[in-house]
Amino acid sequence: MMRQAFVEKQVWLYSRSSENNNETRKPVITEHAAALYVNNEPWLTFICSPTDLEALALGFLYGENIITDLAEISSLKLEDSGSRIMVSLTHTSEKPAHFHRTSTGYGLDTRLNPPHLPVDSTLKPGNVLDIYRQFMDQQELHEHVGGFHSAGLSDGFSVPIMVEDLGRHNCVDKLTGLFLLQNRPFTPNLLLLSGRISSEMVFKTFALGIPLIVSRTSPTALAIDTAWEAGITLIGYLRGAQFEVYSHPERLQG
Repeated sequence: MMRQAFVEKQVWLYSRSSENNNETRKPVITEHAAALYVNNEPWLTFICSPTDLEALALGFLYGENIITDLAEISSLKLEDSGSRIMVSLTHTSEKPAHFHRTSTGYGLDTRLNPPHLPVDSTLKPGNVLDIYRQFMDQQELHEHVGGFHSAGLSDGFSVPIMVEDLGRHNCVDKLTGLFLLQNRPFTPNLLLLSGRISSEMVFKTFALGIPLIVSRTSPTALAIDTAWEAGITLIGYLRGAQFEVYSHPERLQG
């Protein structure tokens, strides 16, 4: 049986104004360890929320450039209540010496080909704000429990795919995997994030051909530099009715 994304735990509430504590129960996030096996070889262990594990594995392999299409997957199954994700490829693949999702930096020229996304569409600032509001309204686990990260894919009008997980990178990998599993059902125009934007997230966004990244928090300096080179518009600190643009503002009207 698969574990739940949260469980209830006993807690004691204290405050400055009261000498007595109040005992209650509150939902808290669960951590799930899922070991990824590729062609029967152990590669790494995800620490994640126990949902969409197949999508997590697929998105990870896509982001690491191990696969470029679902046709390269011979079989994908969960074992031991999701503690093992077993992936068989149609080709041999050596385990990389390091994984990009855990590295602290690497050259842009080794990942991006072609090197720049074209500016072939624009959005009004109001549209960006409206789409991000839809994204926030769909964050049910974070609203109920708190502490969850989230990521969403938008077609420029709505947010058809959204995921929540305890980890930022897990969210992007799960989102990518679900998009592939659904056979790329629409053209994604925006990647929506709840947390900090790293350079690795910019790489993953470029791999899907998405021209805009939007978050309510900040990007790193390397993420900004990478976005400039990749041709991606980076939007951060979206709060209330305003936001900051860190790269390629030409995609915003006005």
